[in-house]
Amino acid sequence: MFDIGFAELTLIFIIGLVVLGPERLPTVARTLGHWLGRARSTFSHLKNELEREAVTQDMQERMEKQMRQMGLDEDSIREAKDSLLSPEQIARSRTPRSEQSHADTLNAGTNDDAGQRINDQPQDPTRND
Repeated sequence: MFDIGFAELTLIFIIGLVVLGPERLPTVARTLGHWLGRARSTFSHLKNELEREAVTQDMQERMEKQMRQMGLDEDSIREAKDSLLSPEQIARSRTPRSEQSHADTLNAGTNDDAGQRINDQPQDPTRND
């Protein structure tokens, strides 16, 4: 990273020993090492994020280029999406017609003037509610 050799490290150590003294030099070295580690970690994380962003942007550009080559644009995709059936419509189309008409009859029900639903199913005389 900084291309510092053994001779340079020895010179820095001797100057630090003279300036700081043998009591404070280990504490300063430990603190300096801690901050250098955090700086490396931060730069590494930033580098990874930038690389991930570049890959994501590159993939998005490729996808847009391929969609243009196929003749697809956002409007045509939106129109196709709007023309698709809803999950309820799909479920309704999969049920047989006889069950569907019976279910529609049960779901529709009739309402009296008070707004309460009238039960269309016959009551069980042996059941006590």
